Amino acid sequence: MRFRVTHIMLLICLFIAPRLVQAQQPVTITGDAPFAANEEIRLLIFDDLLNNIPTVVSSDKIDKNGKFKLSYSTKQIKMAQLAIRTTKAEFFVVPNNSYNFHITVDTVLFQLVNPEKYGGYLQITTDNTDTNDLNYKINRFSNYFSRAMNYYGFRITYDHDMAAYDTLTDLLHNHFDIQYNPLNFYQSYAYYTCGMLDKLCLSKESRQFYQKYFDNDYILYNNPAYMMLFAENYSGYLYNSRYISKDLLSRTINEEPDYLTLFNETGRDPMLTNERIRELVLILNLIELHDNEEFDAGNTVKLLQYIKASSHFPEHIIYIDNALARFTPNLEIDRSLSLKNSKGKKTSLKQFEGKDIYVQLFQSDCIDCIREMIIMQEFQKRYGEKLHFISISIDPDREQYEKFCKKYEEMFTWPILHFDGNYDWLMENGIETLPEYMIMKDNGQIIDRYIPFPEDGLYDYLQKHYPINIQEEEDNPFIRNKQ
Repeated sequence: MRFRVTHIMLLICLFIAPRLVQAQQPVTITGDAPFAANEEIRLLIFDDLLNNIPTVVSSDKIDKNGKFKLSYSTKQIKMAQLAIRTTKAEFFVVPNNSYNFHITVDTVLFQLVNPEKYGGYLQITTDNTDTNDLNYKINRFSNYFSRAMNYYGFRITYDHDMAAYDTLTDLLHNHFDIQYNPLNFYQSYAYYTCGMLDKLCLSKESRQFYQKYFDNDYILYNNPAYMMLFAENYSGYLYNSRYISKDLLSRTINEEPDYLTLFNETGRDPMLTNERIRELVLILNLIELHDNEEFDAGNTVKLLQYIKASSHFPEHIIYIDNALARFTPNLEIDRSLSLKNSKGKKTSLKQFEGKDIYVQLFQSDCIDCIREMIIMQEFQKRYGEKLHFISISIDPDREQYEKFCKKYEEMFTWPILHFDGNYDWLMENGIETLPEYMIMKDNGQIIDRYIPFPEDGLYDYLQKHYPINIQEEEDNPFIRNKQ
């Protein structure tokens, strides 16, 4: 009887233990950012390292003394970012850990729409340096790797100097514990980062490279070094593989979407025999082929939808969902902008229902923005029956926006609104320079992210997509592309 009870208890422990290991564990991030009192600080987590799309999981308003606190729960180590406005810093969160950060920034770059373009990042420091901390170890390795590549990289990349490759490899292995250990995040990060070096030198030894880095039972979905090397190795793979014919791709994608045939036939490639790897490669390549004019974009969507419905690998679903959200706006969650008018009243794009919306994004100190608003007046007169026209200020200082409205609001006949701190929306849509223009629906879905500027091709664009019958006028300086 004692044996039977012990045996049963052992089975219970074996059944429960994996679930205990996978339980969500808390992460707390506290600190100070004195330069950003009363600003919002956001914690972004990368669950999708294939499309590199982060998700905001926590936010806090930095108090008047610059203090903040963020909370998050996770089962695994995740790559993360702290963001204030559009300025960011990257680090890793470890389950059941607490962090206390001091954050500083170049305040001049902090005011820009895209500080990263000019080297503007949040600078994070801590009071206590723990040499066993994952971020400390990864930063130490990454800094050394970067400096070493700056010294040896040109000789390796352009001169194909194998002596330089051997010297650099020896240096890295002498200074760091670099080995294949898929259960150790840091060692895997170092191992697959060094894989980028091998990718430069083993480009003609694809089978050897595959066997060293991918011919195993692990896909490290949450490790950016692994996923970066994976994408580098398999980007464009279907289109360029000697084992996969263009005829096969055309038949299974263009003629009639046939995923089973595509999946089975690509399995003949010796570097795609692993079914998990093969499916992830197909997802990556179908996402890429969606924008390739040689292939039917609608059928790539159908194939991705089929994979989502039939996949045995739940880790892959997030990559498909994020791709489909980009390809098919009707599947996208409503991401309507939160806007305010010059009186501080919340305003929704829903008020513009019935017509598409021509949106100008600007800042009040942008001279080009104001000049193009004057040109926009002519288009608004002509196409106002077809389109709503609005301007959205992304001034971080709301008072600056309000002063602009007092000076110019009566001059222009369309709404001039404030973006109300939608920095994640700016980053998600790659708003990096001003002015920017797009066409949207009243639910916030973007129809066309990149459209011509008012003084450079907008007339032809609008006539193509929103045609009207107008009486031709003599050489109107605002309509420069009129034939």
